[in-house]
Parts: sequence; structure tokens; C-alpha cells
Amino acid sequence: MSAPDTNLEKQKRNHRGPLSGIWLSLIVVAVLFVGWLLWYAVSPDSDDTGGPVMETETTAPAN
Repeated sequence: MSAPDTNLEKQKRNHRGPLSGIWLSLIVVAVLFVGWLLWYAVSPDSDDTGGPVMETETTAPAN
């Protein structure tokens, strides 16, 4: 069963605001994600494996 009264031009006008908001939120999320990736890649506490650096205590063996 289809809708009895369809006006595509009116529907386009009515959906313009919500669709613009969805696209804007997707762009904001994409920018934040790329920023997070860049921040994580240049983070000083990460090594080549991408994980945090584990500091170990180096002491001479007792004789």
C-alpha cells in the first residue's frame, strides 16, 4: 500500500535540515577520528609496535 499523497518536492524541503545535520555530524566524527589517529601516531610514549613503552629496571647481576 502506498502513500495516498506524495509530493517529492515538499519532502525534499522537509528533509533538507535533518540530512544536513547527519552529514555535518559525520564530517565532525571523521575529523576527530583522523585527529586521534595522528595524535596516537606521534605520541612520545609509543614505540614502533604502536603500544606503550614498558620501562624495565636494569641492574647488574649480584656476584
